Amino acid sequence: MEGFRHVLPIAVRFRDIDALGHVNNAVFFTYLETARVEYMHQVALQTRVRDFREARLILAEISCQFKLPIFYGQSVQVGTRVVKMGNSSFSIEQCIEADGQLAAMSKSAVVHYAYHAGRSARIPDELRARVEAFELGIGEVERWDKLS
Repeated sequence: MEGFRHVLPIAVRFRDIDALGHVNNAVFFTYLETARVEYMHQVALQTRVRDFREARLILAEISCQFKLPIFYGQSVQVGTRVVKMGNSSFSIEQCIEADGQLAAMSKSAVVHYAYHAGRSARIPDELRARVEAFELGIGEVERWDKLS
């Protein structure tokens, strides 16, 4: 999956199929969420949290363009990447491929959130550095702002 350093295989379950015989559109969002959460665990947080309030990340916005249906038995992968970081939020792009063909593209905004204050909060430098290092690749000297 070109351009995505984080790729997660997804098993299409029988329960994902709707009356028309393909994966229901709402299930695409579950696939995206599964990959987005794995990205956060593996890249940004580098740990598993039991209480998701500890992660302090909330999904603020998401959109999805459906390109092709997905059927039971297909090999599905979801690519996830952070494409921009602001002071308190970052933009994520994702794509879903089924048997190597683009099935959907998604854009979302994730906010670093202070639950005790009930508002967004500055992204910690450590989290920012982890995402930047992952997206740029180990040993690269480019700066994050050159990606945008």
